[in-house]
Amino acid sequence: MSAIISPTYRPTNNTWYAKNTVPKLLIEATENVTVTLYFKDQEAQEWQPYIAFRGSYSPDFNGEIWVDFNGVYDSFISTKMPTASQTSLVQDKIWYYFRVVVVDSSGDNVGTAITWQVFNAKLNSATPFQTWSQQNFLTNQPMEKTTNYEAPEWLTYLDLDDKGDRIVIGRFYPKEGGAVDCIVNDDACSGCFSVNVNYARLIPMVDRLPHQLKGYYDIVLTDGNLNEICRQRYIYKERSGREKYFLFVNALGGIDTLICKGENVLAPDITHNIGRFGRQYRALDDTNDMRKWTQHIGQVPNHQRNWIYELLTAKQGAEKYDPETMEYLEIVVDSSELSMSDFGQLAGSPFSYILNDTENVVADTERPDRSLHQSVADQAEELNDRTTKVTVTFVHGATEPVIIHSDALYVLFDSEKGANASVYYFTDGIKAGEFKPGVDESPVRITIKEGASVHFETEGLVRSLELRYYPTNNI
Repeated sequence: MSAIISPTYRPTNNTWYAKNTVPKLLIEATENVTVTLYFKDQEAQEWQPYIAFRGSYSPDFNGEIWVDFNGVYDSFISTKMPTASQTSLVQDKIWYYFRVVVVDSSGDNVGTAITWQVFNAKLNSATPFQTWSQQNFLTNQPMEKTTNYEAPEWLTYLDLDDKGDRIVIGRFYPKEGGAVDCIVNDDACSGCFSVNVNYARLIPMVDRLPHQLKGYYDIVLTDGNLNEICRQRYIYKERSGREKYFLFVNALGGIDTLICKGENVLAPDITHNIGRFGRQYRALDDTNDMRKWTQHIGQVPNHQRNWIYELLTAKQGAEKYDPETMEYLEIVVDSSELSMSDFGQLAGSPFSYILNDTENVVADTERPDRSLHQSVADQAEELNDRTTKVTVTFVHGATEPVIIHSDALYVLFDSEKGANASVYYFTDGIKAGEFKPGVDESPVRITIKEGASVHFETEGLVRSLELRYYPTNNI
């Protein structure tokens, strides 16, 4: 009587897998064995008594026992969806640790336990998930994706470095050339992170005003030495007012936003029952009516059809974003009619949903436009200016105080000849700093306390200043 675990057909110890790429386990045996799959999350220290699966197996006529845990993982791993006011998420349930122990009929362990990590992703690539995930954002969305100031845009990445040195940078491009960066997220430990990279959140972080910038921006993931790992570009397109915003957990475990410009139709399932009571009929409240909407995606480039197909078939979680209340509403997509040809330039399809796993994987080789194009960037429109404008005038070398409802103030001025004298700014009557209109570049960004009173004094020739700020309640 004997039993051994095959050294070839088995998960590799301490390896990361997408949940559709975990190898089957082969046990070569002449006796019955008991297979136990243990699990633990990112916080748990001990394996006991967390049993995901246990079963007894008998060898076939070839003396082989094949064990496939596919489907077990789905009961544990999941991607968290955002809620109102969140700008980042630590995905602490997006992967689990698993360990398999095989015991023979005498109660002795067969070989040693095998441990591996399973991530909430389905990857169709020749590159192993552990390598692929360190070179890409967890998304199959177009690398050049249109957006607007309302749309929530989320990117997810997995940092396996022990130091947790990944940095997410927002990069904007001034019209005069060059680039200006802001740090969007800087994780201090390894793990998986989802970050909101939408325009409304990023633009106040940049030391430029919208009219000074080109109409697109990049999100760059770097390591601790600022070496670029991967990049995503967003092309700004002003909203039409018809947009609806839907967030889906994609096949790679990340969060993608689908902006739909087509009609949104309320098409509920309603059943009316009536009963007779004496000489009168009454409506009976004994039916389960369902509010249901049909959303038409609108006309989108036909090369996005694989990505849209992935979102509608991932079936791992979806939300509808309300830009007016800035809330995320959990929804369930219950039907879709995807029909997009590869001949027409534009295509559209509807899907139906209500308020509150099939293996459908898009190969990474099918993701179109894996390089950035200047011709696409040139089509970007002017960035939306969300600032509040205030003009102050110097009278006898001082301005009237102004209350600023923000923690950052942009001061614009003309670099007048002979205006090299300093301008001093005061917050709540206390001198806080200075700048020189003839030397410093306009605008000057001043960090202040929200709600502070600001005024300016000078002995130079500056006659007026234009103040711009992003009201806190608009960010």
